[in-house]
Amino acid sequence: MVEEISEELKDFVFITSAKYRDYTVSMKDIHDRNIFGNEQVGSGFCIKYSIKGLTKKEAGKDRVIVEFVISDGEYSVSCIAHNADEKFLADGLSEEELTDLLLTISQSQKQGKRVEVRGKYINYGAKRLFLVDSASLDDGFKESQMSEDDFKQFKALCKKHGTNPLELMMRDDTLWAEIYALDFLKQAVLLYCLSPRKKQDMIHVGIVSSHGEGKDHLIERVIQPLVPCRRAGSGKMATIPGLFGAMSGDDLNSIEIGLLPKMNHERVAVSEFQTWSEETFGELMNMMANGKIEMQKGALDVERETTLNLLFLGNPPHYYDEENHEKRVMLDAFGKYTFQIISRLTLIFTQLSLSDGGAINRIREAIIHAMDGDFEESEIAEEIRKWRKFFREYLRYVSNMTPKLRYFKGAINGTYDDLEKLSQFRDAFCIRTATDNRKYQEFANLVKGYARLMGDDEIEITHLTYAAEIFKLSLETLTEQIPIRAMSQGIDDKLVSAFDLIHEKCPVGKNKREIQKECGINNETFNTLVKLKAMTRFDDGTYMVEDGWKEGLGL
Repeated sequence: MVEEISEELKDFVFITSAKYRDYTVSMKDIHDRNIFGNEQVGSGFCIKYSIKGLTKKEAGKDRVIVEFVISDGEYSVSCIAHNADEKFLADGLSEEELTDLLLTISQSQKQGKRVEVRGKYINYGAKRLFLVDSASLDDGFKESQMSEDDFKQFKALCKKHGTNPLELMMRDDTLWAEIYALDFLKQAVLLYCLSPRKKQDMIHVGIVSSHGEGKDHLIERVIQPLVPCRRAGSGKMATIPGLFGAMSGDDLNSIEIGLLPKMNHERVAVSEFQTWSEETFGELMNMMANGKIEMQKGALDVERETTLNLLFLGNPPHYYDEENHEKRVMLDAFGKYTFQIISRLTLIFTQLSLSDGGAINRIREAIIHAMDGDFEESEIAEEIRKWRKFFREYLRYVSNMTPKLRYFKGAINGTYDDLEKLSQFRDAFCIRTATDNRKYQEFANLVKGYARLMGDDEIEITHLTYAAEIFKLSLETLTEQIPIRAMSQGIDDKLVSAFDLIHEKCPVGKNKREIQKECGINNETFNTLVKLKAMTRFDDGTYMVEDGWKEGLGL
């Protein structure tokens, strides 16, 4: 029987959450009311802008018009601002006001900052455009509304009643009422829900499991109602311009901001990442490690900050069969970038089922509640909204905390050294070098992440223990039947299949042309196998398959 939350603690959370207002980043109202001429307000991100000179005499000398687009990700509105004379175009701004507006939209476009615009629709030429009379940066939604007093009182009440913020956030009657999940999955999601303020804070998580395991529900019923999180498209919808941005001309200001820089300091979830192209994964490499993206066009070189957390949710390839395939096949979705992606994921879990054997009744109960509308309009629904509202501000508050690792570095280093000595770790990461500094940084960040989730400004053994446990669990995922050593060398299923075919039909004594003809192997595949020492060439031009090649790679 799960112990009930104390009424004192619950009352504090519900009363405090009522003080917090909901922020919205939306251009919907402006977009939908384009036939109206009254003042309207909206909020989004500048995705591109340009400055054009006005040449008509009645506009005045050296006057300009600024054209820009404000988007919230779903709704985009074409806007203008100007400093022309009244007789040419009404409601112009002063030079100082227009300069300030330009600075504002430039910061929004280049740094992914939210901007609030006010104005009204007008007819300009043959177009219906939103004439902006004021624009101001509004990153308030990224700052917590929780006061220091609220935070301290909440922590004191948790201690008084024998719990802590992490335990409360993991409960099925607070944030997890609508979906059943195991503890390790809850912890991974909550770590992901922290807001990364700098690149060292980024936490990337990968989850690969069977269809119907509720991965999308993690986004829809836990993450998005709690913290700002945008879902990246799948398949053809996940275009490089859409994700990273695009340069439509030679003007730096014409670079349209993509989804990733737009969510700077927040989160993006990738549903069905197995539908993404290898080219897209290739573009992610720099961003996942360094928190920025770079775009080039001709002599132009543009950098955009993309300090954010990524969540990869996906299914094994459609051909995966648990009985007939090794577990490594589950990771084929990343293509040739599998090892590089894994190296950049703080945590990864690959298992067909995300629940234990005794969970079926709890899962079915959650489904029935959802179908009956209990999570929409009911006392249960109202309580869930209050918990979400409170912990939304709590997570924003603790994301700004800076618990110092240096005072606990001896214990951190000792624990990590023990992890690094594990055969699974060495098989996974210490392939090319004696140690893996990227994984060390990721582990240290996990320790800091748990400290933040618990609202502690000093590192304690509890945080280290949690980090080590979830790190080990993720490590087991990578080494249990998964030949990470082979993946590090770019060896995928196609190469393995080609090797097996050659081994069966042409194990020794045939030349390249004969092998290619008999086995249907193209030039690139053949040369790669030779380079990887899967075959040995003799002086007479014939080849021999190396019998122990697969075993040496853990295949």
